[in-house]
Amino acid sequence: MHFTDERGADLGLMEAAARGCPPGAGSFAPTGDGDLRPAVYAPAASFAETAAAAIAALFPEDIDPVMAQRLAARAFPDAPPRYDEADGLVVTDLASGPSACAADFEAAFLAGILGGIARKTGPRLLLAEGSGSEGAALSEAIAGVRELDLVLLYPVGSPAIGVKSQRLAREGGQARLVGVRGNRRHVEGLLREAAARGLDGRAVTAVGPSNPARFAARIVLLASTFSLLSKGVAKDLFMGIRGGDGLGFAACLWAWRLGLPLTGMILSVGEKGVLGPDAAGRDLVDRFDAERPGAIHSLALLQPVDRASALRSRAALEARGCPSLDLASAMTLLAAERSLEAGLRGHAWIVVPRGADPGWDPPEGDAASAEPPVGLRDARFDAEIEPSFDELERALTG
Repeated sequence: MHFTDERGADLGLMEAAARGCPPGAGSFAPTGDGDLRPAVYAPAASFAETAAAAIAALFPEDIDPVMAQRLAARAFPDAPPRYDEADGLVVTDLASGPSACAADFEAAFLAGILGGIARKTGPRLLLAEGSGSEGAALSEAIAGVRELDLVLLYPVGSPAIGVKSQRLAREGGQARLVGVRGNRRHVEGLLREAAARGLDGRAVTAVGPSNPARFAARIVLLASTFSLLSKGVAKDLFMGIRGGDGLGFAACLWAWRLGLPLTGMILSVGEKGVLGPDAAGRDLVDRFDAERPGAIHSLALLQPVDRASALRSRAALEARGCPSLDLASAMTLLAAERSLEAGLRGHAWIVVPRGADPGWDPPEGDAASAEPPVGLRDARFDAEIEPSFDELERALTG
């Protein structure tokens, strides 16, 4: 599998992951063939072994089997805890890692890829918007990878939460926090310009959720999860997509295209629509639709949901012993329950991913900021800048 952009670039995983994003606008999209079926149908394979086989199958030109095993041991060492419901629901707890969110898997895979590149080509600076759980997941993933440093940018109104104090550069770690007097579009512009030009004499990689290594890790996680859940199960298997997770939906679509035998995907339709505000997710879904016209219509099951009902479903599930779900996952739970009621009960399993600790949910009402499940509640910035490349460079080199 390779990655392409709207200008026709054709890059392997290593080069695409190192660039992070195309210059200008847009995101890298998967292209080419691959076959996940030999990996997911290995009868005695463990979670990590399936991940290694999937990595090697998807990227034979970039990753040899030994490297695939090392990456799998780093990013997919253990199967996530699961909670089976008798009526056809299974919750997979993807939030059991160091930052208490599903991004731990993809961030660890990314760090393994970029760490290997940096050891060959020189130290590398990683840049990302740090809002929400992103900063925590990325700072945990690179801890101890000496060739990598991380700069997290926060637009106005986004507090620096969740990063542990020992991960901060001022405390001996590798992460710096920079407030940007602008909005998310300004931050994205800075990320793209820095990735194109470099900073502080080092190569720069944009490491947000659409980085090709992170997107590839989502596909590998789906393959490994499917392999475990499908063993000894004769029913159809549907994958639930967390509410508003456009990149998660895109990863499911490409996993299906690469041979993952999912019957379908369950999506919740809430106040923010289906795909959420992430432009990269919408872009990748649109590209898939252009390549496979009609496939989304046959694969996606949409269920309207509302917040109050989702919270009631979450509370009922928690009372039965499942860890509390974040709001996006609770929306998926409700959509899955309604799909079972609509005719899937008895002949289908629906996977509901627990994507984050509920402490990562945005604050409600007059709350000043979220109460993260890990790390600092509101860390001070190392610098505050106007949204300009020159100011960012001065902040990092001064």
